[in-house]
Amino acid sequence: MALAEKVLRKINKLGLIPKARRLLPRISFVLALFSIIWLITLPQDGNYRNCYISENALMPAQVNSYFRESEWNIVRGYRDEIHKMENESIETRNKHLKEWLIDLGLQVSSHKNGVANDTLYAIMHASRGENTEAMALVVPWINSDNEYNEGAMALGIALIRYFQRISVWSKNIILVIPPDGEQSLRSWVNAYHTILDDTAGSIEAAIVIEYGKQGDNFEYYDMFYEGLNGQLPNLDLLNTANLISSHEGMSCHMQGISDRAINYENRLKTLFKGILKLALAGSRDVHGHEAFSGWQIQAFTIKAKGTKGPDITQFGRIVDSTFRSVNNLLEKFHQSFFFYLMLSPKHFVSIGTYLPSAVMLAVSYALSALNVILNSGIDINEIPQNITKLLTTATLIELFCLVLAMVIPQLPDDTINIVPTMAQGIFGLFIVRSSKASKTTSFTLIAFALLMIALLITALLIVHFALAFTIGILALPLTFIPLVIEKNRKLAIPCLIVSNPFTIVLIAHSYPEFDDIFLQLVRAWTELQCWTWLVVILGWFSAWLMIAYGAAGIYSSPPTLETKPKDVRETKLEESSI
Repeated sequence: MALAEKVLRKINKLGLIPKARRLLPRISFVLALFSIIWLITLPQDGNYRNCYISENALMPAQVNSYFRESEWNIVRGYRDEIHKMENESIETRNKHLKEWLIDLGLQVSSHKNGVANDTLYAIMHASRGENTEAMALVVPWINSDNEYNEGAMALGIALIRYFQRISVWSKNIILVIPPDGEQSLRSWVNAYHTILDDTAGSIEAAIVIEYGKQGDNFEYYDMFYEGLNGQLPNLDLLNTANLISSHEGMSCHMQGISDRAINYENRLKTLFKGILKLALAGSRDVHGHEAFSGWQIQAFTIKAKGTKGPDITQFGRIVDSTFRSVNNLLEKFHQSFFFYLMLSPKHFVSIGTYLPSAVMLAVSYALSALNVILNSGIDINEIPQNITKLLTTATLIELFCLVLAMVIPQLPDDTINIVPTMAQGIFGLFIVRSSKASKTTSFTLIAFALLMIALLITALLIVHFALAFTIGILALPLTFIPLVIEKNRKLAIPCLIVSNPFTIVLIAHSYPEFDDIFLQLVRAWTELQCWTWLVVILGWFSAWLMIAYGAAGIYSSPPTLETKPKDVRETKLEESSI
């Protein structure tokens, strides 16, 4: 107690509280800057970890895979027949495949998803299993490049034929053949866990394969693992597949960067590309593994690229050996990490290492909100008198955003595409013609909105770090508005414009890889249950509207002289004079 009193006296004597109060804007900005610097330093040597297998039972690459050149002609035969079906309807293709799978002795069923064509699936019951656990091999008819998935389909059927000759399986194997890896597969996964009669037990792991028309050989494979709503597969599963491919002499690419070109620059690119891809998972480049998110199923996609190099049977051995490893498990994946950021197929950053960057962002917004209350010149005693109007305004804005979140997905695709452009004019008019709130209410509403973003980042930083970090960085200009609105009001308008989510969408439209990103974001919510759309509208955009409303109220009022907090020495002189 005595030590605390001594510290407090020292703080008061040095005037640290008024100094810290005046430095709040700078501290807030420095914390936001440090959050970015923190991530930039992670790919440096000593800050990341090498990938390893936590679960010893997996034992990857410990057995010899017999899916080799002897299966090559079988794959070719299936591929020739599948090639002839390219121009036929999916119903006709599924009819042929169903006959082949029944001839192999498999239990074949289909699911009508009500949106696209039937999703065909075949169950191979394990000879040593109890029909309680399963693994899924997914082969969509159309891959993520909108290309006929010819090689993968032939490989999938050849693999299930090969699996029947092995008597080691303790888990059932399901071959799933959806029209694509998006809504149709998601519908099948939901139906499998709810309404389907023909099931094979709890699915432990799933692998989606994409192999187009490369022919007999491919150069390398891309691995995709980012699930919906921040979910990631257990790191042991990725490490198992990558270790197997390394033993086979195959090159793996993540985010388009090879595992044979590992340096700081490439690790940094992989890190930030991975964060962006995870933040937008489900809205662009959907490969199929995303459909398994939310059901505790570890899933990833491997995609063959190039035409020269290893043969197609080597690609199949990744699936074979990975399934053999998963087959060894007696329980669900739990040993390794579920929260991580990949720097390469061989390096990763765990949650305890990257989490401080999002924490610093959240604190930055919280300090910015505190700065608005303490340094904006308003009388703090007036805030309780305006609390009813503040809560009413915030509630109305949130209800308006809720209506937008529900109505926009119901619009036709062409209309949804022009919503961001229309929004610029509508919300620009909103800012100009907004009701003239009092200065106290306006600044308090701005502080409340900044605090809301801080709480949003805090709520997401563990379950969806990528989305929390992305929103925190893109909305950062909102923290500058309280600083510029009293000094140079014209600067507040650019800050509002560049921090508007609809502006970000319009800027993204200029890049080919983000074309139709707004439509894809909305459709990801309706088709895949990806709640990024709701977070953006109900969290980021509602906070933006509150700050715009508050800024409009301040903008319409006459400028006032800036009131600086009194220094401790001035306060003592006043007290002594009294």
